[in-house]
Parts: sequence; structure tokens; C-alpha cells
Amino acid sequence: MTSLQALKEKWFLDLAVEGAFPPQSRHPGAMVFDHTEGNRVEPVIDGYALMSDYHRRLTEMIEAPDPSVYEVWVSMWHFDNVKLLGVTNTAENAHELTWKAAEAGVKIVFLGSGHLSRKRPHAKFSKELIARGGRGTSDSRIPRLASHHQKFVIYRYPENHWVAVLGSMDISKARWDTPEHLDHNPNRPLDGQGPTHDVSLKVEGPGAVDIALHFAERWNDPKNRSRTNPELTADLPVDFAFNLPDSKGSCAIQMLRTYPIDPKHSFSWSDQGEFTIWASYLNAIKKAQKYIYIEDQYLYSFGVPLAVERPPGVFRDSDLFFHIGEAIKRGVDVLILVPSRKGNPAAIPQLHQRRKGARYLREISETTHGAGRFGICYPSIGKFDPVVHAKVMIVDDELALVGSANVCQRSMAHDSEVHLAVVDGEDRFVRELRLALWMEHMELDGPEAIQDPGQGFTGYMQNATEGKGRLRVFDIDKESRVPFHKFIMDRIIDPYKGPSRI
Repeated sequence: MTSLQALKEKWFLDLAVEGAFPPQSRHPGAMVFDHTEGNRVEPVIDGYALMSDYHRRLTEMIEAPDPSVYEVWVSMWHFDNVKLLGVTNTAENAHELTWKAAEAGVKIVFLGSGHLSRKRPHAKFSKELIARGGRGTSDSRIPRLASHHQKFVIYRYPENHWVAVLGSMDISKARWDTPEHLDHNPNRPLDGQGPTHDVSLKVEGPGAVDIALHFAERWNDPKNRSRTNPELTADLPVDFAFNLPDSKGSCAIQMLRTYPIDPKHSFSWSDQGEFTIWASYLNAIKKAQKYIYIEDQYLYSFGVPLAVERPPGVFRDSDLFFHIGEAIKRGVDVLILVPSRKGNPAAIPQLHQRRKGARYLREISETTHGAGRFGICYPSIGKFDPVVHAKVMIVDDELALVGSANVCQRSMAHDSEVHLAVVDGEDRFVRELRLALWMEHMELDGPEAIQDPGQGFTGYMQNATEGKGRLRVFDIDKESRVPFHKFIMDRIIDPYKGPSRI
């Protein structure tokens, strides 16, 4: 078994390195730690798990003898009035329960994304929250057409007990689903997105405090506060960072972020930004030895023309697809799960971008001596294909990268994002996360057939090829190019606000 120290040295970024591209340093003035240890980490798979947990925790706080000893900090891209326990359940909706907790004395702090579609709804919710005794704002310190795509909840309990849940899930109608991903679920909102697959992580220990510091960095930054509504005035205290909780588990966590270069509209550090998610993905892909497993909503090679079609240079050499291809050449197996996007005309340019990149990877796998295998699949259950909304990369059963960022320029260098890199000194968590995901997608009752990643790859692709379970092979040969593809991708779908690649 590899030691925790060796795992950290292998997979975590050295944040002191200068001159790397993309930069792998924190933004100026960052308060978060290099990494934390002593964390218990558990997967939270699919929206009902997140929302029922939120309902349970807030209800327990409200009913406690002194609700004022609890704190709940919420960061969401989309926070709406979803029925937390399902449409047929009479329990409070998300907004009502949160307001009720604030009225009871729980210290509620809400930081919603102020992008175009959620700017006013999040401001309206925040004003009502403030009227009930909480704090909140809709945060528009972002470039035009960008968003704060960060999705997490922090729970602070007495006796220095911290819990955080961070990943791909918003508390919203579009994200409510169960692992069965039924065609018709009477508890899933009809005005949601249908079946949808998500992955977040529950963190207990010092890593949850680090997530709270990350929240406070955004809240407390003094620049462009006029772009928050209601406008932020008072800072959040950060003295909790000097009293870290005791060890809760065997996992080490490195927090990773994306902050675009946008000094006019965004934060005090936005002349430099931060791109540690991008840097960490590149680091992991370059060091992979056995396999790379990705679940992603988008999955694009950078730019038009694709980075992999360009000559050697910074643009090509910092592209994730290019380095996935180099990993395949080394004999690394690469397995990817994406949504089919069937029946969605708006997805046509996205599908074209994905298919071209996937064909590049397939060609390497099929024509290079000693190359690893390549497979790309989508889930299909009954009439509807579930939306893959997860943002996950697992490497060699040693590293898990989980959070809000997709494999695309927008997530790596345009919207604000947050991700966690996790390694486990007891060699359990990362493997068990892979097994849990593969068991769900392959509809297995136990993990015996997939304990070995190589055999699991074979079974996963056989499942998809034969169409026996939920998996289907994604068709990468179908053409779907639309007019003005470059303009649509570069300006609207997948823009870039990172360091110069010229």
C-alpha cells in the first residue's frame, strides 16, 4: 500500500512552482491551505442524497434546544424552491426550510451566483433570508456570460465539528433524482431536467474548514461589492481557521479553484486569477499509469480548431485531450461517461466538439503499438437518457478529482469553480468511489467482477456494447457541425478568460 506522503507528493500540486502553464499557484492573498489531512470523505451520489441530507440537518438544528449554536453556509449556482424530499412529500421546500432555520436562530449565510438567469431570483431569496435573520447575496462579480458555478453546503456544529458537501449538485429541481433514474418518478419535479446523475463529496474534518475559508474569501473580498445584491457590507469572521478540528479519517484533500482573469468585474485577485483545477487535471493525466475514468457533462478539447489539431505550443500542450491521448500512447486505459444529449438542438455544436476530440483519442488507441484502450459511453434507461451532470476524474485507484468543473475551457478558465483532489492513506476511498459508480451504471449487485480496473473496463464496455444494462456506446462518428461553429463555441458555449496562450 502506498503511503499517504507518497500519494500527496505524486498527485497534489506543488503550489510553489513558478512558470508553469497553466499557473499552478494560488491567487494572491488566498487564505485556503495547501492541503488538509485527517478527513473522512464519503460519496454523495445523485440529488436526493444531497437534498434529503440538507433537510435532515436543518430540521435537527431547528428542533434543537438552542438553534443559534449552528451555522449553515450555502454556495449555489442555482438554488430554487425544490421539494427536498420529493414532490409527493409534505415536508418544507428548500426556501421555506432555509428561512425557517434562520428565523429559529440558525446562522444561515447564502452566496448565490448572480449570472443572467439567476441574478434576480437569488437576490430575491437573499432579501427574504435577511428579513428572517440570515445573510445572503446574489454575487455578480464575474465576466459577462460567466457564472459562479460553485455548489457546496457547509454545516458548523458545536465542539468544532464541521461537515461540508461539495460537488456537481445544486439544491434545485433540475438536480433532484435517485440512483434508479426512473423514466417517470412521481417524486421528481416535472419542471426539472428529468433523470440526472450527479456526484458530490461529504467531507468531515479540517477539509470542511478549508471549504469554509474558500467561502469567506469570496464573501469578504472588498472589490466590486456594488455587483452584489443585496450589497455586501460586513465580513465573515475567519478566526475558525486557527483551531482546526481533530482528525476524522485517513484522507488528504487539496482544494482546487478556477477564477478567471477579469479585473474589471470580478475580485481583487482577478488580474491574475487562479487555474489550479486545470493544472491538477493535467498533472493527474500526465502521471496516470493504469487507467483514467471520467464522468463529465461536456468534455471538449479546447478551441476551434481543436487544440489537438494545432502545432506544438502552449495552446496544444496545455489541452486536456492532448494529454489524455499521450496517456493512451503510454498504455493507459481511458473510459469516459457523458450524456447523450439526444433531442437537444442546442447541444449540436457541443456534440461536434466532443466527437472530434473523441475520434482523436480513438485513433491513437487503435493505431499506436502498445496503446491503452479507449471507450466512451452514455447512460440510457427506458425512454429517457439520464443527464450526466457529474464532474469526476478517477486515476489508478489512487486519486479522485470531484467538484463543479467540467472538462472544457469554460470550467478551466472562465467561470468560477471549485474542485477537490482526494487521496486516501488507507487505500479505500478512491477505489470504493469507482466501484460505487460502476456498480450503479452496470446494475451490479456486488463489486466482485470489477475489483480489478482492467477487468472492470472490459465488463463496462461489454455492458455498453451489448446494451444489457444502463450503458450504451456513444456514437462518435455521427457528424453534427452547425454554421458559425467557431463563434458559437468560442464566444458562447466554451469561452476562455485564462492566461495568454499565444
